[in-house]
Amino acid sequence: MAHIKDKIASSLGSVLEWYDFALYGFFSQIIIRLYFPSSSPSLGLLKAFSVFAVGFFARPIGGLLFGYIGDKYGRSASLRITPLLITIPTLIFSILPTYQRIGILAPAFLVVLRVWQGICIGGEYSNNIIYLCETSKPNKLYFWGSIGACTGSLGILIASTTATLFYHLLSYESLESWGWRIAYALSALIGIAAYILRKKMLETVVFEKVKSEFFSQNPILYSYKNDFESYLISFGLTFLPATAFYYVFMFLPSFLNEILKLEVSNVVGDNALSLFIRLLIIPIIGLLADKIGGIPIARIACIFYFIFSYPLFYGLIHTKNIYIFILSFAILTTLNAGTTPGLLINLLRPHTRSTILSISFNFSFGILGGIVPIISFLLIKKFNLMASIYYLMFAALVTFVSTFFLKGYHEFSTKGIFAHNNANNN
Repeated sequence: MAHIKDKIASSLGSVLEWYDFALYGFFSQIIIRLYFPSSSPSLGLLKAFSVFAVGFFARPIGGLLFGYIGDKYGRSASLRITPLLITIPTLIFSILPTYQRIGILAPAFLVVLRVWQGICIGGEYSNNIIYLCETSKPNKLYFWGSIGACTGSLGILIASTTATLFYHLLSYESLESWGWRIAYALSALIGIAAYILRKKMLETVVFEKVKSEFFSQNPILYSYKNDFESYLISFGLTFLPATAFYYVFMFLPSFLNEILKLEVSNVVGDNALSLFIRLLIIPIIGLLADKIGGIPIARIACIFYFIFSYPLFYGLIHTKNIYIFILSFAILTTLNAGTTPGLLINLLRPHTRSTILSISFNFSFGILGGIVPIISFLLIKKFNLMASIYYLMFAALVTFVSTFFLKGYHEFSTKGIFAHNNANNN
């Protein structure tokens, strides 16, 4: 069928992106010891997550660059060049000497690699979402947007499964010595596959239509002058999904291991199972949104977060039943993951869609999401174990308010644009 091969090619890059970033969280305990030696475990963890956040701070720069390319030269033009650019720093990290061997240069090089990777990743996920939606039928917009959201979970699931296998099959000494490096090197297989499949990727009909009308425009300047409100709404809509995602799948595993002292292999294993169930639910939410609209589901998600986050986290701390509570949090994240991509595609005009989505998405997932582990650990250190959950509740409030600014926009408002797509598109 038309575009299926290209949809797969588009999605592989996002799988690679999240695989690389998730491994950092799953192997954070090892990375701390090798690159951030400290007498205080909490201080070492804070340093490691600070470097984790540095990569995210670089993502808006990449969003600016690849968003411009996506609106100026095509969605496929942006997607063709990113897989190898993402793979290279990951492979270098897999052979990077430790602090014990080269001293302060080890964490310094790690920072450089994270920045490089962050810039390259900046346009990957957002342009994948756009490509999947613009090559779909209008009545499947939310579904294909949810598939784009699934690529993140799939990448993390592969990373989580890989980490689980390595933790169970290798001794801790072997894992710390060379095992974690093999896990990083495996990402090259995904990167090479994505690069090969994307070489002949077709452009979306939506972009081909608007290219002739707006090619002379600078999408960054044009969007700033004419669509600034869309930036603000996009920031608000993505605040909760970004915060919740990194809270559940990045912060919680480290919190359970470092603070509650639970067995790391159990934490990673339960995380993997929760991700698998999340993968099954997200497309169902997307299909439901295609039937009833994404706005009501997004609002329900915000309300659920605000009401249930505190008791869920309280239960997690006091019962230490990892599976039930991580799974509950993971299911909550599906409501936003299945609707936010479609809401953003409906909100944004096609000639500035890549620019605004790349910048706003990477600001939320890069900066606001990237600092979630740091803010959470600082709140815990300053106040108490429950303090971190208030940041998640605040994000739910911001996104809930943002949905009401969508009243000037209409569900499926892009039908006229999608009508130009080939009838065989899925």
